[in-house]
Amino acid sequence: MTTTSPPEAPPALRLPGALVVGPQKAGTTWIHEYLAWRGDVTLPHQVKETFFFDRHWSRGLPWYAGHFRGEAEPAIEVAPTYFHEPQVDERVVASLGRVPIVVTLRDPVKRTSSLWVHMRRYGMTDLPFREALDRHPELLDSSRYATHLEKWRNAVGPENVHVLFLEDLKRDPNTWAAGVCRILGLEPRDVPEELRRPVNEASVPTSHHLARLGWRVSMGLRSLGLHAPVEAAKRLGLKSVFFGRPGDRPLPSPDPADLAYVRERLLPEIERTERLLGADLSRWK
Repeated sequence: MTTTSPPEAPPALRLPGALVVGPQKAGTTWIHEYLAWRGDVTLPHQVKETFFFDRHWSRGLPWYAGHFRGEAEPAIEVAPTYFHEPQVDERVVASLGRVPIVVTLRDPVKRTSSLWVHMRRYGMTDLPFREALDRHPELLDSSRYATHLEKWRNAVGPENVHVLFLEDLKRDPNTWAAGVCRILGLEPRDVPEELRRPVNEASVPTSHHLARLGWRVSMGLRSLGLHAPVEAAKRLGLKSVFFGRPGDRPLPSPDPADLAYVRERLLPEIERTERLLGADLSRWK
């Protein structure tokens, strides 16, 4: 009589135990660089953001898990577009459970302006600030902090949503980093000298069309999993060719009246955020 062994269970997928969800232009790149410098966490292989929960959901969890190839614990993704994109919170809970969620905030008007400069840098728009607000609603929507914080708190539980303020990073990097470590269950380490200077500085491209081409090619290669050519191009200095070099050209600046318009639009959200967090945010008003 022959016996057959039961089929082996499929290997468990390696998935993040925490997410840093943004929003953009509020310190997430600094967190990614700090975690990469530490070397004791697993970040996505060869890429900062996978865009799985917003752009690539249809590719499935095995595709996402394939980005986390290290052995270090925990695995973490820093993904600033997750903060405001629809359905991301539901997909995260369905895939990862009620994991810790880190949110980084800054003055929402300054953040909106900075995001506009970022979009111009990468050729996503060449519109003036006020026109860009109308054409790209995500500029304002991603600054509606209370709306999205409530969404995340409802999804994973208020105890799992941790809010940090960019102003505190600028004031005391070591204390800010210790806060990140406490949330993620890491041993605190003092910030190295290279991270005491600005990271991911803005720049102005020489050509909107060249920047747009560079961005589209980069995103297209990454969507195919071809991260290595993009990283090689960066090492060769092609990023500055397509997207400009920080400090080479003056950054565009919105008209003060347009900034006042944005602050007026966002004031109810600022006040709701104050109540939600029990924080004094009068500096944003």
